[in-house]
Amino acid sequence: MKLDDRKKKILSSVIEDYIISAEPVGSKTLVDKYNLEYSSATIRNEMKLLEEEGYLEQPHVSAGRVPSTKGYRYYVDNLMKEKNLSMLDINYINNTITGYGDTEKLLEQAADVVSRILLRPTLLTLKSADLLEHIKIVKISEKLLLVVLMSQNGTVKDCIAKLTDTIPDSKLDELSEVLNKNLSGTPLENLHIALNKVIENELEKFSTILNDISEGIKHGLNNETKKLNANVESILNLPEFSDIEKAKNFVNILSTKDIIDNTIESIKEDKLGIIIGSESKEVLLKDYTIISLNIEKEDKCVGKISVIGPKRMDYSKTIATLKYINRKFKNLLPTETKNKEREK
Repeated sequence: MKLDDRKKKILSSVIEDYIISAEPVGSKTLVDKYNLEYSSATIRNEMKLLEEEGYLEQPHVSAGRVPSTKGYRYYVDNLMKEKNLSMLDINYINNTITGYGDTEKLLEQAADVVSRILLRPTLLTLKSADLLEHIKIVKISEKLLLVVLMSQNGTVKDCIAKLTDTIPDSKLDELSEVLNKNLSGTPLENLHIALNKVIENELEKFSTILNDISEGIKHGLNNETKKLNANVESILNLPEFSDIEKAKNFVNILSTKDIIDNTIESIKEDKLGIIIGSESKEVLLKDYTIISLNIEKEDKCVGKISVIGPKRMDYSKTIATLKYINRKFKNLLPTETKNKEREK
């Protein structure tokens, strides 16, 4: 069924009221609050038709209607008007994410800010295809090395390598020089694989130590690929989680992250991706929405911030917040020139 203007207005009003109130919406509410130029009887009839077509659902007999996944999708794609952020939110973002700095730290700040503004959990996914710019090895003790990785996107990662054998201080510079010659420009996610090839070709005499370094890099990068701001307190305050068991289940989903990761991976090619309820292949996410946006520097994706919550989400404000963060990052993230100047 193609929706005419009347059905569009009614559907939009139902969704926007439900997003605010978390209560099923009836025809009287629409007449009283939204000044629709239709009678209560006409609105009831149209809401029934929208329910029959799958845009609305009636949770209880004699109750009002709530949006379905199909209804939310139609709203996002056709009816939603993107909000302008309030000056309060804009000032909070501008005052919290300031100055030039390490890309990863700025992204972590941004994900935390988004979570606090929207009162929803956020997941930060760092761009794994980032390339190595420079590697530095610092001796902490006889059996511990600090491996510092600087990427071309400006991210600095510290990895700890636990050594089986010791290495003389005089050999560290030689080791660093050969590693930089062979590994510069390597994707970080493939760094430990490339390092194994260097061992075979040029540094067999350091094979044991380099194997330890390779394991340290692999462990360090895996631990830092994704970071979650759970914002558990805000979750427990949502009406959807008045049932403590539902709240516990959602917290468990967040803590394992695998389910959310799989869904985010399915939209990784989109600059803006929105997965609503049953659109996800993950059954446990049928009542939730994930909105993700790529954060870019010089037209290259450096990370993705994803907002996770019940389907009753303020889609317009969420999208506007993520887009504002992305625009701000285009001015904040260090350029290649700044990176090189900082190294000198």
